[in-house]
Amino acid sequence: MARKSLSPDQINRFRDQFCDTAYELYKNADYDAVSMRGIAKAMQCSPMMAYRYFANKDAVFAALRSRLFGQLGKYLEQVPAQLDPLARLEGLALAYIRFAREHPHAYRLLYVVHRHQLPAPPQTEAAQGHTGNMLFAATRQAVDRGCLRGDPATLAHLFWAAVHGLVSLHLAGQLNQGVGFDDLLPAMLRSLLQQHSDINAIAGT
Repeated sequence: MARKSLSPDQINRFRDQFCDTAYELYKNADYDAVSMRGIAKAMQCSPMMAYRYFANKDAVFAALRSRLFGQLGKYLEQVPAQLDPLARLEGLALAYIRFAREHPHAYRLLYVVHRHQLPAPPQTEAAQGHTGNMLFAATRQAVDRGCLRGDPATLAHLFWAAVHGLVSLHLAGQLNQGVGFDDLLPAMLRSLLQQHSDINAIAGT
């Protein structure tokens, strides 16, 4: 008897559930410990069925990362677009940090797990690009309005690298030299913005 085919909605639900299960296994172990067979066992389905809808584990985690970048994007989208440029940049940084602190496993999967282990198909690149574009647009606006000096792309990468570095140290428990994350964060943001700000333009003089 021929196997009954799943409807498109059923396929999407299965894929979502498979990704959810993979994520739970990843949170309780690590990326290398998760396997297609292990995910299928936790889902109580056959490995053959799993391979029908995902080519391999990389494809599962690529789909999962696309979803997680989408979640990060929603955090960033909550920052009001009408804020003045420097306040918007600070707001984006704080939203990024809030996502990392509320979803540390997701953050590690997006930015810490070795990239060669996680190939990025077009949909994942697009989801990641959307989050980066928000930072780049805010930085360009700050430069265009005379609030910051420098190349917008360079400044955007500089801000992201600084925030990412501090968050990664915090999540790894490495900020243990007497000055904690909550003390370093405002000082770092203030230093970054002041270092590249056009003080005269901000003051209107």
